[in-house]
Amino acid sequence: MNRIVLCGVSLLMLQACSDAKKASEVTAAYVPSSAYSSMSCNNLRAEDLRLRRSVTEMSGVVDKEYSNDKNMEVVTWLLFWPAAFAMDGNDAEAAKLSQAKGEAEAIRAAMIAKNCRL
Repeated sequence: MNRIVLCGVSLLMLQACSDAKKASEVTAAYVPSSAYSSMSCNNLRAEDLRLRRSVTEMSGVVDKEYSNDKNMEVVTWLLFWPAAFAMDGNDAEAAKLSQAKGEAEAIRAAMIAKNCRL
């Protein structure tokens, strides 16, 4: 019984330390669509395509960093547990992804406002 409780507590501690996020957990930052209002429909479509590719690439990076961080967290807990509280996660990559997602949403909003073909 004690082993089960110890394993349960250990798993909770492992999940609680890292603030790393999966790409699916990163929300879009607010970007006003007015930044894209002067662009033509063709330019908006091209920018939308570029951003979609960028978001896909960034999502892969964020997910890889998330996986690396979680793996490092397990090793840290096993070898030197106080260091687990100093882990930084994947905040920088997640912030870039959030901004890109926000820009993509703003472009789509500008396309809808201009009645562009999506």
